Amino acid sequence: MSNKINFSEQATKVINTIVGLKESNPKAFYGGILVLLLLFVFNFVGSGAEDSKAMSTNLVKGDTYSLQSPNGGRVLLMGMPTFGSAGSGEKTNVCTVKAGTKATLEEWTVVNYIHYVKVTPQGQQCAGKSGWTSKIHLKN
Repeated sequence: MSNKINFSEQATKVINTIVGLKESNPKAFYGGILVLLLLFVFNFVGSGAEDSKAMSTNLVKGDTYSLQSPNGGRVLLMGMPTFGSAGSGEKTNVCTVKAGTKATLEEWTVVNYIHYVKVTPQGQQCAGKSGWTSKIHLKN
């Protein structure tokens, strides 16, 4: 029972010290609060390395996936892992495929926090070609 009283006394001392610090040195008090908030934010934001690891464990080279567009259109395959558009030129665009086209995964990478995959579509569309697209276009 003396441990409970000791803990209670120690907690009271800590609280009194913190309240006293607020009155005697407000810069240190508010600076401490800021440091705690920053630690809290950085703890939950992280570096993004976990996302890259999770991405690589969820994908298997050589497996077949379905290409889907989140907004219901065709899927653009590009010559390099970057943003592109259908009108940006033939040098960066490999081809476009219909939603639902099966494709074999060749590799993946992360560029500017965006996950890209390189795939080879199956069937007549883009026959013999491979290209990069965002990972959000892959469905199991």
